[in-house]
Amino acid sequence: MKNTILDKFKQDLENKKIAIWGLGKEGISTLQFIQSNNIKCKELGVLEKKEFQVIEGTKKLDKIEDLNEYDLIFKSPGIVADRATVDIDKLTSQTEEFIKILSKQIIGITGTKGKSTTSSLTYTILKKYYPNTVLVGNIGIPCFNAINEIDENTKIVFELSCHQLEFIRYSPHIAVILDLYPDHLDHYKTFENYIKAKLNINKFQKDDDIFIYGETCKKYIKNDDKNVSISESKNNICINDYIKGRTINIGTNSIQILEDETRLVGDHNFFDIAVSYYICNEVYNLSNEEFKSALKEFKGLAHRLEYITTSNDVKYYDDSISTIGETTIEGIKALKDVNTLILGGMERKIDYSSLEDFIIEEKELENIILMPDTGIRIYKELQEKEIEQKEGIAKEREEKQENSKNYYLVNNLEEAVKKAKEVTKKGTSCLLSPAAASYGFFKNFEERGNTFQNLVLG
Repeated sequence: MKNTILDKFKQDLENKKIAIWGLGKEGISTLQFIQSNNIKCKELGVLEKKEFQVIEGTKKLDKIEDLNEYDLIFKSPGIVADRATVDIDKLTSQTEEFIKILSKQIIGITGTKGKSTTSSLTYTILKKYYPNTVLVGNIGIPCFNAINEIDENTKIVFELSCHQLEFIRYSPHIAVILDLYPDHLDHYKTFENYIKAKLNINKFQKDDDIFIYGETCKKYIKNDDKNVSISESKNNICINDYIKGRTINIGTNSIQILEDETRLVGDHNFFDIAVSYYICNEVYNLSNEEFKSALKEFKGLAHRLEYITTSNDVKYYDDSISTIGETTIEGIKALKDVNTLILGGMERKIDYSSLEDFIIEEKELENIILMPDTGIRIYKELQEKEIEQKEGIAKEREEKQENSKNYYLVNNLEEAVKKAKEVTKKGTSCLLSPAAASYGFFKNFEERGNTFQNLVLG
């Protein structure tokens, strides 16, 4: 049975000239998939901006224009494709080919934030009762790596990034967009372009497919001239409509999940639980008891409001995954006792006004430690807001503000942790939630989080 799935991919790719654009994790996976499964291409070309040794059975390409000589161009996520130099119609990817062949088996999950937690949670719960379930995608597992594990009954949870969705022409049977906030504007230039990439997860759905989305997505999925059109799928579900407090109501079914019944803290994580519950209960018929049992076992993911240790009566939390202001706000709200916040990272021209207003208003938050590059901008903008307050522009808000803020500009994460240990009040929490990407300072958010944990633990 498994061979029939592989045969479908072979039939789709053989006897074509195929180019692989980018030798990151996904590009290497594509190359290995083609060669290890003896997929007979007319020619296999490789374009990589970094120097690499010629790979047996491939042709090393010198420039982007060379890609246009090929029938299919497997573009790695994150590479910017310029229509002036490359034929966009020839672009494909692991994501597109995978969804093209297996769409009816796929639960595709995207969103600015929360997609890794929701994907992992959904996979963990389904896997317990449907062992023939796999998790692939942006979570760190190239989907081609799983093809030999998949048969026609396999349930596939696919975490999808905006970069993976940007050029696809197929959508999964179950498509989820958790939320939409400005992000990756260094790549997309405008928020509208970013939204268009995300909405491809739904754009090509059929009449019997399912589309689940969060409240923040509503204004972007209206089917009119001013917004990006959604597909003709009848099953469009705003999950927020089913949530009331700690209760999820779906049709005649209802489930209450108390805070001590899950290790995931905060309203944003409860929203993720609700999405997972809809999929597991409504689509795959798991009972409330089965869902709760598996939910209790789910530990959450590293670097996502991860508790590290308590030292000198201060609790330390690692939320290195946070790369926008909204997730930092949610993290502070979830923990409730954050006294020290560590912010800052790669500059991507994101608007931090909501986060800055929240920092000013939040009474428990006294110490804000700011790292380059965005930390410097946030500090300047916070200073401007405080000057406005003193001049009476925000007098009413100033009168309500009872505690002053301590701002500390530091050069790096090591200095930030040292300062946090000095200033954080006992009986409270210190939170690393950078609201910025790690690139330029760390390889990725995992390395940033691991560095933070090592510094905290001494």
